[in-house]
Amino acid sequence: MSTIRELIIQELITRAAVIKPSTYATSIGLKAYRARTKVSPNETPCVNIIPQVETATYMHGQVKHVMPVKIDGLAAFGSTDPSVYSELILGDLIKCFTSQTWDRRRPKATSPVTYDQPYAESLIYTEGGLGNPTEENELVTGASIGLMVTYWTKIGDPSAQ
Repeated sequence: MSTIRELIIQELITRAAVIKPSTYATSIGLKAYRARTKVSPNETPCVNIIPQVETATYMHGQVKHVMPVKIDGLAAFGSTDPSVYSELILGDLIKCFTSQTWDRRRPKATSPVTYDQPYAESLIYTEGGLGNPTEENELVTGASIGLMVTYWTKIGDPSAQ
């Protein structure tokens, strides 16, 4: 059985796929990777979801988890100034992962459809910028954001809320 943390990471990877030119400025959502340490130019455009070390606090018979997540967006910039393109990527990442229109509820298999609450209590944008500066003659540019994801589990059972 997957942990709640794992289910949240999978939701973030799935969510990245919405970043495409029909509603966003870039196409970095075409590929989503998980915790890649290196991404080669031929693997772009892409989003890389990197979960970080979380903290835990015991409260009211449950565990409150706060998990930082770094999200990189990378793309070839072509004739566009790399700094300008990086700013487009940054905007897309913020819009995608913090949009109020992202319904994170989980549908139940009932008729009529009802919903369970999202796995994550909150996703808060904490930082962002040009996290992947280009080197001379490099064709890839990017940006990064930081999210603070808060979720709850039962004490001793990371798979149950």
